[in-house]
Amino acid sequence: MPERTRTPDTGTDRTATGRTGDGRTATDRTVTGPAGAGGATGAGGLTAADVEWLTELMAVDTVSPLEGGPLDGAARAQRVFLRGAHERGFRTVLHRAPAPELLERPEVPAPVRDAARRDLAGFLAGQPSAVVALGSPQPEERRLVINFHIDTVGPHVAPRLDGRMLHGRGAVDDKGPGIAAAAGVAAAFAEDPSLADRVEVQIASVPGEEGGAMGTYGTRALVDAGLTGRLMVFAEPTGGTFMDGCTAAMTPRITVRGEDSTDDHPGDGHNATVLLGFIADFLARKLGPLAHGMGAKLCVSGLHTGHAHNRVYGGGQLLLNIAYPATEQAELLAASLEVLIEEARTEFAHLHAHDPFSRRTVRDWRRIVRLDWLKRGLPTLDNRDREAEPMLTGAGFARHDGLADGTAFTCDAIWAPGPGRYVAVCGPGRLDANGAHTPAEHVHLDDLDDYARRVKDLVRAFADRTAP
Repeated sequence: MPERTRTPDTGTDRTATGRTGDGRTATDRTVTGPAGAGGATGAGGLTAADVEWLTELMAVDTVSPLEGGPLDGAARAQRVFLRGAHERGFRTVLHRAPAPELLERPEVPAPVRDAARRDLAGFLAGQPSAVVALGSPQPEERRLVINFHIDTVGPHVAPRLDGRMLHGRGAVDDKGPGIAAAAGVAAAFAEDPSLADRVEVQIASVPGEEGGAMGTYGTRALVDAGLTGRLMVFAEPTGGTFMDGCTAAMTPRITVRGEDSTDDHPGDGHNATVLLGFIADFLARKLGPLAHGMGAKLCVSGLHTGHAHNRVYGGGQLLLNIAYPATEQAELLAASLEVLIEEARTEFAHLHAHDPFSRRTVRDWRRIVRLDWLKRGLPTLDNRDREAEPMLTGAGFARHDGLADGTAFTCDAIWAPGPGRYVAVCGPGRLDANGAHTPAEHVHLDDLDDYARRVKDLVRAFADRTAP
C-alpha cells in the first residue's frame, strides 16, 4: 500500500505518487526527461515535477457544489495551482472570489442561485478564479489566454498512475489539459527569453463550469474584468483538434404538484409518476426529432416522484436538457416545448379516458402541471478568424467544425467572444473515449506531452504573428 502523505494546502490525502520498492515515486518511474523544479523537458513535454503537480491538483476534491461537492474545494485547489505556477515562473494576475452581483443576472442558472442562497459567503469564498501569466503585461492584441476549469463532476475519484496512464477525476476534464498547457507555456518562455518582452500568456483556472453553472461566475467574471486576449484557447478535450464553435444548453423543468394517496385508494390522488412518465415518453417522441432536425440535442434526464411501492405520489419533477447550436434554435425549441405540453395533455386525456385510477389526474392537469426553466438564454460560440486560425494550425492543431458534424459540445467558452478576439476550444483526449464524467476517467501521459509541446509551439506562433 503506498505511503500516504498530508498536503497542507489541500487538506487531502495523496495516494497517487507513493514510494515504490526502489525508492522512486510512481511519477519518477513513468515520466522521462529532467525533473527540475518545474522545468520542461527539451522537447517541451511534461516533467516528473509537472505530473506530480497534476496529481496533487487532482487529489483535491473539486466536485462542483452543485453536484454535492465541498464549498471550498476550488479554493483549496487554486492554492495548489498557484504554488505550482509560481515555481515555473508565472506571476499572479488575479486570485479572487466572484462578486455577489454576478449571481443576480437573469441568465444565471437556478441551481447556482440555490447553492448561493444556502450559504452566500461560503459559496463565494470557496469558488475563486486564479489567473497567472508569463511575459510582461501587454495590450489585448498581444495577449494569449488559455482557460481551463478546476471544478469536476461527481463523484470524486482519487488520482492513480498505471504505467503512463493517469486515472482519476479531472485527468482529461479538465485539470490534465490545464496543467499540460501551463507546462507548454513555461517551456516556450524558457527556450526563448525574448518572448517575455513581446507577448503575454495568461493561464486562467476557473470554477463553475460543471454542474450546469455554465461559467456564469468563473469565466464570465474574468471576461467582464478584461482578462481577455487576441487568441483565447479553452483547454477542453477535443482530440487535439480545435473547434471555434460550441453549443449552449437550456434546462426546462416540468413539475407536478398534486395530492398523494395510498395503494388502497390509488384513484383518490394525482399520480405524478404516471403523468411524468407519459410526458417523458411524449417529448422523446415529439421534441426529440424536432431538436435533431435543428442540430440540437435533447436529453430526457432526471425523473423523480418517490421510492415507496405502496404510495401514489402526487408530486414530482422531470428534467430535460437541450443543447443548441444557435439562439434562434433555442427560442424555437422553447416555444415548441410549450405547445407540446398542451398536446401532451390532450393525448393523455384520450389514452386515460377510461382509466379509473387516472381520472383525477386527467381532470386537474392544468392546475397541477407547471413548466419552468432552470437555465435559459445562454449564448453560443460561433466565430472564425483568418488571421488567428493559422496560429493554431501552425502549431499542429487541425480545425474541426463541430457545429457542422454535430460533435460540438457545451462549455464556458460561450462567454469569451468579442471584437478583436478569436476563441477556440482545443485540448488533449476526448470526452467519450477518455471516460469523462464517469468513474473510468483517464488520460495517457503521451497525450498530455503532445499537447504541452503543441502549446509551446502555439506560443511561438502567436508571438511571431502578433508581436512587433
